[in-house]
Amino acid sequence: MAVYRRESRRRPIMALIVITCLALITLDGQGNGVIGSVRHSAQEAIAPVQSLVADAFDPVTNVFDGVTKVDGLEADNAELRARVAELEGQLSRDRGVSDEYSQLVQLLDIPDVEDVTGVVARVIRGPAGNFERTITINKGTAQGIVTGMPIVAGDGLVGKVTDSSRSQATVTLIDNPGLGVGVRTEKSREQAVTQGRSGDRLLRLGFIENPRAPIEVGELLFTAGSEGAAYPADVPVARVVRIDRDRGELDPDVFVEPLVSLDQLIYVKALRMPRSEMTTDRG
Repeated sequence: MAVYRRESRRRPIMALIVITCLALITLDGQGNGVIGSVRHSAQEAIAPVQSLVADAFDPVTNVFDGVTKVDGLEADNAELRARVAELEGQLSRDRGVSDEYSQLVQLLDIPDVEDVTGVVARVIRGPAGNFERTITINKGTAQGIVTGMPIVAGDGLVGKVTDSSRSQATVTLIDNPGLGVGVRTEKSREQAVTQGRSGDRLLRLGFIENPRAPIEVGELLFTAGSEGAAYPADVPVARVVRIDRDRGELDPDVFVEPLVSLDQLIYVKALRMPRSEMTTDRG
């Protein structure tokens, strides 16, 4: 019990000392030199109390400083993530514009075909799959695009218009099984017809005029442009990629690949040809 009483007495005494010291320091700050020496004693007496108070509040201060720094770092990270996303989006947009620009430049560089003009259109719907090889373009009869018109891209032949309304048209691609294109070989100028194959991007070269003609892998094929053809002459069509020669077979199996990336079209050009020439599927 005595210990408790001693502790109880110390608390008012300590409070009185602190108040007195503070009062002395205040008076000295007002220019009272008499108690200058007492001020030093008071400061020495109160120093342990100040240290205890500072130590008690340091962890709280550190916690608030840490929270503030964490909040700042999270804000910086969020800003950086937003900036990265913005830059990635810009790169994607730039790539898209670059692809469109490249295809438009190629279309403008297509050599003029005698008596043939064209209408540039945008592809608004690509091929639905491996078996429906058609695309839809955003121009139709209102712009002069009618059934039978050849469709080209910068690399070469795409197909032909098989249906047209006022504002859009359907184009059947050259790798469609039902569409044949009359072509000639690059070197020997032998004539043949490309034939689409169901579910396959490679075309088979059929009806070769001279089966013994020296056709080579890597050789290009161009539209033949014979009389009554559906396509103008000398439009690039495909490249020979494989030749299978079986013993006992007169005709080799020649497989060609379209020069145009038919699944990645953005812009195409519809060629205006004399109406009398847009009558057959074998061009």
